[in-house]
Amino acid sequence: MKREHSLIFLTGFSGSGKSTIGPLLANSLGYEFVDLDQTIEQNTGKTITLIFAEDGEQCFRNLEEETLKTLAAKSNLVISLGGGVLENERSYALIHESGTLVYLKSSIKTLSRRLYNKTDRPLLKGEKGRKLSYEEIEEKISTILSKREPRYESANITVETDVKRIGSTVEELTRKIERYVRNASAAAED
Repeated sequence: MKREHSLIFLTGFSGSGKSTIGPLLANSLGYEFVDLDQTIEQNTGKTITLIFAEDGEQCFRNLEEETLKTLAAKSNLVISLGGGVLENERSYALIHESGTLVYLKSSIKTLSRRLYNKTDRPLLKGEKGRKLSYEEIEEKISTILSKREPRYESANITVETDVKRIGSTVEELTRKIERYVRNASAAAED
């Protein structure tokens, strides 16, 4: 596999399955799995929620971009991206230049159900950290998703994660990635 195809970036809204599917996909491909948010937390010694609260979203997006640059210099990685990383133009360009972007797509209803009891998602909280109702979460996801969806849809590969078993999703992704990499390598040789 050529270096430019040995980085697989997983994107999708929070709750789409990146952290669950990512390690299994990495294992299937013989790659290492890296979660971008966890890497930022390890590097800063702060949770994402704390970074948002103390330093603001822009500081977090800058940390995200710098961490991404470091990871993009490596190879044989499956990298789980935070849900909003593609909104940063430089990060978006870096991802497209460095590897294969995979969109794990889920419906608003599925995302709302999966995220309703999560407390570690800063963008899904109300005023002063208030827990949102199910309807408020659904509405907030819909608003954020409508803004992010065009970038998500620019992925090289898209897989729906609503109803399939995780194992089936990983198998489908592995086949699609291998086919995509073969086709991209053949096109590069022409």
